Amino acid sequence: MVNLVDLQTLCGQLDRREVTPAYFMEMCTRMMAATVGCSRTGIWLFEGEGEQRRLRCLCLYDSRLDGLDKVPDEAVREVGTYFEMLERTGYVLANDVSTHPATVGYMAERFALYDVRSLMAAAFSVNGTLYGAFTCTQQHEPANWTPRQLSALMRIGARASLALAGATSTDPPTLPMPL
Repeated sequence: MVNLVDLQTLCGQLDRREVTPAYFMEMCTRMMAATVGCSRTGIWLFEGEGEQRRLRCLCLYDSRLDGLDKVPDEAVREVGTYFEMLERTGYVLANDVSTHPATVGYMAERFALYDVRSLMAAAFSVNGTLYGAFTCTQQHEPANWTPRQLSALMRIGARASLALAGATSTDPPTLPMPL
């Protein structure tokens, strides 16, 4: 279950500038991994417009490394179905990334590089515009995501995205707003 007190404390620290956005994102992704029980968690932003849109990873925590990892940005034209599903439903639950409609094809090929078998993503919006997603992935073996896990991810994302949006309004070089 989400420890909302810890999350609220962390968000307050970011709001008061007691922690950096980088520290906030690392702690948030660690909290997501512990709460959901998965290999990797990430915070992704959608940037640009139309064919120039892309997914940019702000933070990716790998529980097997017990640290942060880097992954390349993804062009939205290559992950368009995933993006469309996030816009339409607000989430993606792909127990098998190689067969799920939102992740099959290019995304499944990219996931294979990291041995990602399952993905769960919860979108977040700012002022009604899709802004990004909080993601959980399972490596090496598939996960059968539950409604409880999705609910926990959405609750973390809803509160953390408010803090991130607040940080962007006064610190745009660190967390750019979508175009």
